[in-house]
Amino acid sequence: MRLLKSSLLSLLFILSLATQAQDCIPSKPNPPRLVNDLANILSAAEEQGLEEYLVSFNDTTSTQIAIVTVKDLCGNDAAAFTFELGEKWGVGNAKFDNGIVVLVRPKRDGQKGHAFIATGYGLEGVLPDAIAKRIVEFEMIPNFKQNNYDQGVIRAATVIMEITGGEYSAENYNG
Repeated sequence: MRLLKSSLLSLLFILSLATQAQDCIPSKPNPPRLVNDLANILSAAEEQGLEEYLVSFNDTTSTQIAIVTVKDLCGNDAAAFTFELGEKWGVGNAKFDNGIVVLVRPKRDGQKGHAFIATGYGLEGVLPDAIAKRIVEFEMIPNFKQNNYDQGVIRAATVIMEITGGEYSAENYNG
């Protein structure tokens, strides 16, 4: 009985976090865009160039990569927030589950920044979580530490496109 009570409390806690994440997820933009700089950290020129680059990649490969910057995670874990956002916005093709969300919550007001890459199940074999984490650590964070968000996001998108586009495999990525 004690184990059941503990399990129920854990389940309720997880459900409350999921509900909290859902309440905080911004609405999908209309018209839809692949680059959504809600935290205003990207230059207008880079944002537009990246949008064109990602649309072209989507049209060529059917793999959809969404870049989203937010001001707040509302106390949520970056991973849960990113996956929930991808689900709510319908990133990728539902039949193939081939969407990727690159999330950035910049460092602000003394709060730690967050970056996370969520890969749809259909792409996990091509871009496993361990490689997504390495992309964050080696491509994004070093640039973010220098306040160069444009370059960090562009580097991450480029590596993701190279791996998912078959230019080289995840095993060949050295970070």
